[in-house]
Amino acid sequence: MNFLLHRHLAARDLGSVAAGAGAMLPDLWRMADRRVRPSRAAERPAAPPPRLAEVLAGIDHHVALDRWFHAAPVFVEGERRLADALRGASLGAPRLALFAHVLWEMCLDGALLRRTGLAPALDALRAGLAAIDGVPGEAAASIHHFLRRAPSPAAAPTDAPSLADAPSPPAALADRAAFEARLRRICDELARGPWIAGYQDGAGLALRLAGVRSRFGMPPFTPEQHDGLAALLDALAAAADEAVDDILRTAPRRAV
Repeated sequence: MNFLLHRHLAARDLGSVAAGAGAMLPDLWRMADRRVRPSRAAERPAAPPPRLAEVLAGIDHHVALDRWFHAAPVFVEGERRLADALRGASLGAPRLALFAHVLWEMCLDGALLRRTGLAPALDALRAGLAAIDGVPGEAAASIHHFLRRAPSPAAAPTDAPSLADAPSPPAALADRAAFEARLRRICDELARGPWIAGYQDGAGLALRLAGVRSRFGMPPFTPEQHDGLAALLDALAAAADEAVDDILRTAPRRAV
């Protein structure tokens, strides 16, 4: 499930724009640094501040919903249908069917936008990102990743009251700064609007997929490949719309 559906479902189930934004974080973290991801071994504060608690609940919601979604027919059958269509289209783009998973998830985000409207979705996304900006979002990344990579308590000075207060090696500090800078750019670009607006139709989805493929060193689509892929995706829009209706109706409501 891509980040827009995660945000929508978590905000719905948990009644919190901060939880909705928290549910986007695992996907946004992975874009900023593929090593940063939710951890089952994360040590939570005994009594986190309310806003941090909402963010952590959103992350838990993301993990639980992904387990359901990736086994659900609405995803499995949709991914298979799209992969078959990509193979049968003979567009000439290398390894195109390998991206059916991420492309079907983006198609579903586009269907959600067609259902809710772009402007309301952007308003909700911006409100959520503003709610978790700064300490709540940074603390969640620390809990799930960065504190787990910090020096052990035994290596900390004796007067350091907690692992969070122990010094970090310069390389770790540089990694964290680079991650935060990339995440900030991602969030700013999301809030601008054109990124997610592109999910609404085949031409925009083809552009977004070209960006994904470029990170694997694959060449951009030719104009003919882009137009052919856009037409293929537009033909699947009705199936994506039905799939999103199914998800909104059947996804387990998880008050984590």
